[in-house]
Amino acid sequence: MKNIYFLLSLTLIFISSCQNGPQPINFGTDLCAMCRMKIMDNKFGAEVVTKRGKTFKFDSDECLMGYINTGTLKAEQKGQLLVIDYMNPENFIDAEKAFYLHSEKVPSPMGANISAFKTMEEAQKINLNNGNVGVIVGWDAIQEIRKTH
Repeated sequence: MKNIYFLLSLTLIFISSCQNGPQPINFGTDLCAMCRMKIMDNKFGAEVVTKRGKTFKFDSDECLMGYINTGTLKAEQKGQLLVIDYMNPENFIDAEKAFYLHSEKVPSPMGANISAFKTMEEAQKINLNNGNVGVIVGWDAIQEIRKTH
């Protein structure tokens, strides 16, 4: 009977340690997988969760994009690409469906001035509140902008 309880305990520990989803970012402690700096600003941050459940954390959207551009993450490994929602920093959103504001009036940790939003309306609101000088784009366009910064 003791062996059954022991095996059940091990199984529960194993199952709980195999989470295939985003992991909370420990701001001020976790390091960016790209630049190795501490992740500090809770309005910025990103994660890659591979198909096998491995999580890579980033301090900014631009570091996530830089990591993807290195070719380290193979297409067959890609699971989820997630960015922090600027308006709701406790939430991750799908990086490929997010709206990105590129504006010098909204600086990001690595200086590319990219912030992510769940909706176009939220991005427009922040842009308008900051002088309406930024550009709002999708995933493909923001990667091109990031390459120039």
